[in-house]
Amino acid sequence: MKSPQRLGHLVEVFQGNQPLVEGLVVLFLEHTPLLLAELLMLIRENRINEFHGVAFRLKSNLRVLGFPEIRNQVDAIGSALRGGMPSAELESDLQTLETSLLEACHQLSAAH
Repeated sequence: MKSPQRLGHLVEVFQGNQPLVEGLVVLFLEHTPLLLAELLMLIRENRINEFHGVAFRLKSNLRVLGFPEIRNQVDAIGSALRGGMPSAELESDLQTLETSLLEACHQLSAAH
């Protein structure tokens, strides 16, 4: 993940509106760790019905800032849960998702 290029691309997409991009980054940094914690808790507590709403909000945040690889991780976990996979069997995937999201936040924070 190369956040500086990603942020530069977002500034272009938003027609040079740097304050808008900075605001999006701030919101992402504030909300993503909370969404991640909630998502992990719901899965680990086997509250799958509540997972999808949180996953949708998280994927929306990832889409805005251009993290398709992490969105794909969330989608894969959701598909596994819908397919009946026990949450305990997803622990490795959950750890990978957590690492990816925290790294994205770290890189965005450093680039911001």
